[in-house]
Amino acid sequence: MKQPTLQAAQLLKGTLRALGVLLCAVVASSCSKSTDDRFPPYDNTAEVQAYWKSKPRFFQWKTPADLPPDLKWENGASVPEFGDPRAKKGGTFHEWHPSYPPTFRKIGPDASNAFRGEHHDNIEISLVIRHPDEDEWIPGLAKEWAISKDRKTVYYRLQDNLTYSDGKPVMVEDFFMTFFVMTSPHIKDPWYNDWYTKEFAAIAKYDEKTLSITLPEPKPDPLWYADLPASPQHFYRELGPDFPARYQWRITPVTGAYVIDPALLKRGRSITLSRVKNWWARDLKNFRYINNVDFIEYKIVASQDKAFEMFRQGQFDTFLAGLPRYWYDKTEIPEIYHGYIERHKFYNEYPQITWGIRLNESKPPLDNLDVRLGINYAMNFDKVIEVDFRGDKTRMNSTVSGFGKYTNPNLRARPFDPVKAREHFAKAGYTIPGPDGILQNAEGKRLSLTLTTFNTGTVMPIMLRLKEEAKKAGLEMNIEGLDGTQMYKKLDQKKHEMAFAGFGARPPYPRFWDDYHSSNAFKIGKDGKREIVTDTNNMTQTADPALDPLIDKHRLAQTEEEVQKLSWELAKLIEDRASVIPAWESPFYRYLSWRWVQWPKNGNARASREPLDAHMFWIDEDIKRETKEAMKEGKDFGEVTRVFDAYQRK
Repeated sequence: MKQPTLQAAQLLKGTLRALGVLLCAVVASSCSKSTDDRFPPYDNTAEVQAYWKSKPRFFQWKTPADLPPDLKWENGASVPEFGDPRAKKGGTFHEWHPSYPPTFRKIGPDASNAFRGEHHDNIEISLVIRHPDEDEWIPGLAKEWAISKDRKTVYYRLQDNLTYSDGKPVMVEDFFMTFFVMTSPHIKDPWYNDWYTKEFAAIAKYDEKTLSITLPEPKPDPLWYADLPASPQHFYRELGPDFPARYQWRITPVTGAYVIDPALLKRGRSITLSRVKNWWARDLKNFRYINNVDFIEYKIVASQDKAFEMFRQGQFDTFLAGLPRYWYDKTEIPEIYHGYIERHKFYNEYPQITWGIRLNESKPPLDNLDVRLGINYAMNFDKVIEVDFRGDKTRMNSTVSGFGKYTNPNLRARPFDPVKAREHFAKAGYTIPGPDGILQNAEGKRLSLTLTTFNTGTVMPIMLRLKEEAKKAGLEMNIEGLDGTQMYKKLDQKKHEMAFAGFGARPPYPRFWDDYHSSNAFKIGKDGKREIVTDTNNMTQTADPALDPLIDKHRLAQTEEEVQKLSWELAKLIEDRASVIPAWESPFYRYLSWRWVQWPKNGNARASREPLDAHMFWIDEDIKRETKEAMKEGKDFGEVTRVFDAYQRK
């Protein structure tokens, strides 16, 4: 599925979450209305039925007798349960977020914002789930599943008593509805339009609990691909031409344990998720020991330093401390010395967020390979890692990092080398130093480019350091700091020259189509001229006829061996283009936590990106009372640093 750039990273949480300054245009209590007086009545029931009937080979209604008799049904019963039986239910977890989201929609314009993970990506439940600690499948919305012999069709039997957060039942037709929603031009989301048009061949209903999903071709593991979210028909009944505006602040019913609580919304100030009452999965294996707190409150705090001080005061329960100044300098405080706040360092195994600089090839002189190569050699990320991160990070060598055997181990990021940078700039015609040392070409054009990035106290010093180092290679970088919403809107419109950003990824396979296929860069307009395609993840505007066929083959690959071979080959070709400059990565994340926040014995889920996304923590109210009494009395628990290294790569 589409991965927003801004999903929780271990070191720049404030930056990643710095999206969404637009506020709810209506009062908080009306944000979840199923109808809105500003919009005329609309009912797409007839359209939906007509859409299904127009594609009889895709949308199929069958009977249980049509199920293949030799199916081998699986249910993950032998896979160990995750979560901790010690977990206690109840309490409110207090967290912060730097800005109010621009929408509560999960699709359409501005939906890929930093808060989406908190109310959707880390909440919603798939048909089946990859166990977060084991490489095995376990039940999700489906209690069992079976794969056809040709590995193109997956059959599912839904859980009993399956309901949305609003109490309405989940029906098989809700999965049919997903295709109506995701392929609709009204959602204004070309990525979903493309994915749901090309990646599925059929969906069939056998009875009220049984369905199948067919892929166009066999896959190495069909369960990764034959997965759909449920789209409640009653909620999307008003989906029409005004979808983005009509649904801007509506709260989507979820199948997961938490939903935005409209009664607790404080417009522009806080968003609270409440645990779904009578949640269908609360007593099931793999769900009973997670999603433990009753409420999760996100207060909006623009400054990371201010958020840290509020955390110190006990207003927030945890604080992501990837940056050295928070992990080292700001922890020289009594709350740490006395053990009221504890340090945690957790080694995870998850594809890395691809922090780096994207060069827009459609903007001259970045259409020149030698200019791009020169910029690669002009970026001193090693100094950033040494000084700004005090050696806690390592250089990322590829945009495909953390995918195990699918990551090409032979790739190396280009090191800082002003001499090589100048050699490539010279090949591009930039040979004449100006009075300030910046190179010019024979026409007097300076080698000057704008780098767009987050206007935060975290990122700006790093970009300014890169700017100063780049001068040694004769390159001028003008740093443009924007708030997150403005920055990503500029990137979506492909109006940037250079941009520092990060994209999240999902295991197990890397995907290249989103970021590098020419169909996500250009299209032929009505006048026959090439036009830029906006609102895609191809931020480099890569349009290479040599890459496209390989990307298409990778997308259709049927074996893991083929996926690995093509992944390595594509990663090398992308490195050769030099349009993405990898920055840094880390095999762990670090956070500070008040001692009443409890974690499983191994710390967290192996396949987690940050502390909260697996919802394995809980609040111990007894320890909370004990801690607050100890603080009043001056009792000392002793300084605590916990290192969870069960999943550290050896």
